[in-house]
Amino acid sequence: MDWDDLRIFLELARTKQMTTAGKALGIDDSTVGRRIARLEKAIGVSLIERTGRRTAITEHGQKVADVAEQIEATILREITGLGEDPARVAGRVRIGAPEGLGIGYLAQRLAQMSLLYERLETELVALPRTYSLAAREVDIAITLDRPTTGQVTVRKLTDYSLELYGTELYFQRRGKPQSVHDLHRHTFAGYIPQLLFTQELSFTDLGDGEVALSAIRSTSVIAQVNAVRSGAAIGILPRFLASAHAELEPILADEVHFVRSYWIAVHDNLKHLHRIRTVLDALSGQVRSDLATFLRR
Repeated sequence: MDWDDLRIFLELARTKQMTTAGKALGIDDSTVGRRIARLEKAIGVSLIERTGRRTAITEHGQKVADVAEQIEATILREITGLGEDPARVAGRVRIGAPEGLGIGYLAQRLAQMSLLYERLETELVALPRTYSLAAREVDIAITLDRPTTGQVTVRKLTDYSLELYGTELYFQRRGKPQSVHDLHRHTFAGYIPQLLFTQELSFTDLGDGEVALSAIRSTSVIAQVNAVRSGAAIGILPRFLASAHAELEPILADEVHFVRSYWIAVHDNLKHLHRIRTVLDALSGQVRSDLATFLRR
């Protein structure tokens, strides 16, 4: 039995698609199929069942995947990093973060980090979704919901403020709200409720029975920022994104104010790696120094 076959099967068990698994491993889907067939022959049981474009994992297959994951965890914990030079930061670190934080804040800071550590490779996955550390989607995950399961080490990265913003152009067209009771007459840019990946991004309740109903909806907070900047709408935006645009003006700051948190997590099997610790500490330190950008006092 070949460990490489097990590794390929583990990726397939995680992704449930030959093409997706092959892309992640840098091989084509036909090679994935051949290697799985070879593994099935070596073990003597069926590991998968094809159901259209997706692949179902059999009961025997799930047992094999569980064992393969344990082997992978041992390799990561006990072997990976043995050759690391503690005096040099080198290698790849993939960071998964919500889109707004990733694009609006982390991208620039990670680029600057590369100036300090020439042998460090950073990969930023910035999408409106959550990330699985157990499935090795990323090495470091930044989330809005605090991880409560799995073998992970978690700490709060920061709290951050969200406020209602508009532009002078919008106020000239529609007037400036003077209280939350005025807001039902205004056009909001916000999230598509059915496509929220976390309820931490639900901001419909504005207090005093007022509800924000967005007429301009998107899964992207960057799109919402741009919609508000256009003068076509007002919207509830993160302070750290809005502060980068002078034309965005806070509205009803004492009445409409939300606080949410970012959590940063790493799998216990990777936290010992020098490059992981370096990136974790650098990001946490940078955010602490920029606290006024994130949180209204």
